[in-house]
Amino acid sequence: MIDISILDEYNSYSITHIWKDYVDEFRRKGVDIPRVVIHGGYGKKNLGDDAILEVILERIKNDMPTARVVVLAHGPEEVKKIHRVEAYHFASFGAFKSIVTANVYVIGGGGIINVVNMYSGFKTFKIFDMKGKFIFFAPYLAKMFGAKTVFYAIGATSFPDPVVKWLARFVLNRVDSVFVRDRLSIANLQEIGVKRELIQVLDPALSLEPASREEAVRIMQDMGLEEKTLRSRPVIGINLRYVLDPKVDNENSLNETARLADYLIYEKQCDVLFLPISQHPSKHFEDDVDFGRQVRSRLCDTSHFFMLSQYPYPRTMMALLGEMDFLILTRLHSVILGWKMNVPLFTLSYNHKVTEFVKMIGREDMLVSLKEFTLEKIQALIDPHINLISAPSKTEGH
Repeated sequence: MIDISILDEYNSYSITHIWKDYVDEFRRKGVDIPRVVIHGGYGKKNLGDDAILEVILERIKNDMPTARVVVLAHGPEEVKKIHRVEAYHFASFGAFKSIVTANVYVIGGGGIINVVNMYSGFKTFKIFDMKGKFIFFAPYLAKMFGAKTVFYAIGATSFPDPVVKWLARFVLNRVDSVFVRDRLSIANLQEIGVKRELIQVLDPALSLEPASREEAVRIMQDMGLEEKTLRSRPVIGINLRYVLDPKVDNENSLNETARLADYLIYEKQCDVLFLPISQHPSKHFEDDVDFGRQVRSRLCDTSHFFMLSQYPYPRTMMALLGEMDFLILTRLHSVILGWKMNVPLFTLSYNHKVTEFVKMIGREDMLVSLKEFTLEKIQALIDPHINLISAPSKTEGH
């Protein structure tokens, strides 16, 4: 496993410290079973959000074992099924009751402030879209009713409209704690007038450990792929996505991904495994499976192109990433988990949050913007690594 000490300078504070302070205060006040509410984009089959929730739940269980945990999410039924905790949709009476009765209210990480993710799809009057505003209204209301309020491991890489900018400044200056996961987000928040202390921490997903290797091997064998020690062709794991951003040409992304897959399959004699990180049940632009299908439809021959169609939860995805010989990735948490599994990787960044993490791990040499993605643009960068893993010495005797 890779040595995460490379990121020590970014990990100046652990959430455990604030839990201890809160537990001590609750004890003094006679609150034996504190009500902890975690608010985030969970339950919509997005591996990054699910990884963050898994880690936060684990930490609360360890540090506040008597707590009653409630999760406010996009997909409460999915959250209840997987984590066996109380959960409500944001637009429900259960959510309102949870907000006003919380002892601790946690905005549970992720890129909560950016141009790409903060709108519901409105084409006009975006400034009135509540998706990017409720994430500030809810914790502020909880604080008015006496809760300790925490923004934990958040990203703020861009501001989509003036109202979000004002809300971020107003609310973040008044909540109890704000933990931020990258330096760009800290600089952006300070620039708009957030005066309070902003503490940089690692993304919670870096605390995850993978599922068993046997589980990953079984999934791969079900698709027709052999484990590392037996395979005759290297396996390249790729993850690309649609982006709801006018600066990104999604048709170009599909075509160039297909060209890349053909190149890896025919020129480099590799197998390609497409790894969907997000499988949103209703939003086309958040469905990586559809992206993979569109890529497959553009290939000359699909016999060496494989696609994971089931949703692998975070620890399983980590194990699968660990079985790859090389990775070409776009989504942030695929990069985070792939890096932690110590697999050589190349990143096509669609957002500042991805770029910031790649900078943290010192791999700007293996980074290209998705806006500039062509096979020719990345070929010279990936070829030395592909040539190394597809050298004849790797397959002799198999």
